Amino acid sequence: MLRWSIAFLAALASVLASPSWGQAYPTRPIRMMIPQPPGGTMDTIARAVSEYIVRGLGQNIVIDNRSGANGIIAGETLAKAAPDGYTLLYTSASLANNQLVHKKLPFDVMRDFAPVTMVTSLPGYLVLVNPRVPAQSIRELVELSRTSRTPVHFGSSGVGNSQHLLGELINARAGAKLAHVPYKGFALIMNALMGNEIQVAFGAPTTVVSHIKAGRLRALAYTGAQRWSRMPELPTVAESGIPGLVYEASWHGMFAPAATPRAIISRIHTEVAQAVHTPRMREYLEAGGHVGVASTPTEFRRFLQSYFKDTEEQLRIANVTPQ
Repeated sequence: MLRWSIAFLAALASVLASPSWGQAYPTRPIRMMIPQPPGGTMDTIARAVSEYIVRGLGQNIVIDNRSGANGIIAGETLAKAAPDGYTLLYTSASLANNQLVHKKLPFDVMRDFAPVTMVTSLPGYLVLVNPRVPAQSIRELVELSRTSRTPVHFGSSGVGNSQHLLGELINARAGAKLAHVPYKGFALIMNALMGNEIQVAFGAPTTVVSHIKAGRLRALAYTGAQRWSRMPELPTVAESGIPGLVYEASWHGMFAPAATPRAIISRIHTEVAQAVHTPRMREYLEAGGHVGVASTPTEFRRFLQSYFKDTEEQLRIANVTPQ
């Protein structure tokens, strides 16, 4: 017994003398998965945020664009990763939506992931059309979708994606007949829209304003509660044809595997918070229609619980059933 006690005390002393998880972390590069190909809105913002995190942590962040299955592949990878803070997932609201539109997922967001922080929120999407589309307003687009001899298609990054949900809400609320076409990422949606393979898309201002200014796309409306400050002449969807329809487009959040030490999660959150609240980053986000949030892990978890309830109701209204 005495030998065991001495050995135990020696081991305990060793642990107490060692740096804590939070103090020692990180000692090697961190992998941050993004469930989107390079060039999309989420990818560009994640890379911008990661540059600040690298400076704060003193370690490189390796971006892993793990697209496919609307984020399910990246989510499954995170769920199976070691909970040591060296594998992170930067994702959007689609991650949570997946849980509501797929009957069988290889993970559960609230069980298998540790919410780190909501990085940004996106108060609204721009409703975009190919310049060949004759509709000049949301009202005219709804009417065109009803009367056109050929289908009027809209693109999204997958079933259950926030863009998909918005399109179906327009169908449900206004009686439109927009046909859904899923893609593997927003860059592919933009290529399809500019090529007139689809006629409608919903995009964060970050990656579409240059196309609008160049005449490659045309914006019909903004889905937020108020007009977008950078394009005040553009009406909201509620003003231009579908009263009462306000759609807060999405959010970006960071997750770690469940059981990741709290000290590590807190360290990452601190670096993200410092990043999004720098004047330069704040200006960058606002230019693209985003708002920096950097909620605490506890706040983010509570938000997710409410988000699941609200989105479930939206899916019901849009008549989107689990597959």
